[in-house]
Amino acid sequence: MSSAPRYVPHYTIEDYRRWEGEWELMDGVPVSMSPSPFGPHERVVAELSRQILNQLIENECDCRVYTNLDWIVNDDTVVRPDLMVVCGVQPDRHLEQTPVVVVEVLSDATRQRDLTAKRAIYLEQDVAHYLIVDPTDQTVLDVTKAAEQSVGSGESMGLDLDDDWRIEIDATRLFV
Repeated sequence: MSSAPRYVPHYTIEDYRRWEGEWELMDGVPVSMSPSPFGPHERVVAELSRQILNQLIENECDCRVYTNLDWIVNDDTVVRPDLMVVCGVQPDRHLEQTPVVVVEVLSDATRQRDLTAKRAIYLEQDVAHYLIVDPTDQTVLDVTKAAEQSVGSGESMGLDLDDDWRIEIDATRLFV
């Protein structure tokens, strides 16, 4: 006896806009957001935001830092990275252009998704730098289309935002 084909619904941004609660949408599949992050996660996001923002202001760079902002990747994919750096035209509502830097801070609830599905989305969308921060191992991995670079606590890494702007990430301050 054969079974009927399984129906898997495919949702779009229009469906997403009607949902209550905290959601992401990945290739038409709704993904419930985790409850609010724990202290170490938020400390890393706050410190990264501070480091990047200070350098952008100091250098009068045409980029901004966003935390907790939805990025509408396409009609069936909406993600909310922990942090994004957007250069050029700034969003009035949700982001609809590719950010230069995307940061995800790993947690037990998001680790697998951040390392696989989101990594694939960010690279496919030509994000220049996808930073994966692991508070447990105290490492920062910079994933680009060309290479990967990892630093640990006590080290720093440079990120080219474009031909004119470069920022430094001091991993020492992230894990204190």
